[in-house]
Amino acid sequence: MTGRLRFYDIPTAWGVVVGDDGHLYMLQGQPTSGAPLRVGERVRFEPSTGPGGPRATGVQRLTTAASR
Repeated sequence: MTGRLRFYDIPTAWGVVVGDDGHLYMLQGQPTSGAPLRVGERVRFEPSTGPGGPRATGVQRLTTAASR
């Protein structure tokens, strides 16, 4: 699934992704390579269920915020 990063706190590596399906997904952690994620970036992720609700796992950056 793809979506857009709505919120991301770099020190805690916690954020929220809005999936293209309109649902919110919690993000914990950051991609294994490259710069930290930035609000507005397009991402690809696997939706999953976890404590507290839907989660975005296996997050991969698709574009940078500057290219939107």
